[in-house]
Amino acid sequence: MKELTYATIINKPKDFVFNKMTDKSVYPEWAKAWGDGMTYEGEWKKGAYMSYFDNSQGGTKVVFEEFKPNEYIRAKHIAMVNPDNMEVELTDQMMRKWIGSLEEYVFKKENDSATKLEIIMTVDEAFQDMFDKAWPKALEYFKEVCEN
Repeated sequence: MKELTYATIINKPKDFVFNKMTDKSVYPEWAKAWGDGMTYEGEWKKGAYMSYFDNSQGGTKVVFEEFKPNEYIRAKHIAMVNPDNMEVELTDQMMRKWIGSLEEYVFKKENDSATKLEIIMTVDEAFQDMFDKAWPKALEYFKEVCEN
């Protein structure tokens, strides 16, 4: 497993940035870095499950191992889902490599009006290229969502 970190400074306070991150209505606007039609189903709280998926390829299901509002989120990827959000059998090696990946969101106060958002992915190195392309784009989109 390899740890990958991506970050951006958003000119909004931590609580604002956190609330946008967990706002389903704006999720498709920044998650489009992974494809069109992205959505999620589930609950943002410790111990809860969430599926992130699109209507053509499906996606992934996580359990929130840690959830501290306005501070920190850690999600562990536990399953793959189809476009109808139903868990699917792990049919190939890449799917198997994905299970167990960690996704962390760290919200740090830069000053009274700015937040540093860090994304830390702990994944098999086979996924590094995908995340090196998608996360910077997603963070750029997310910054626009927050600041406009």
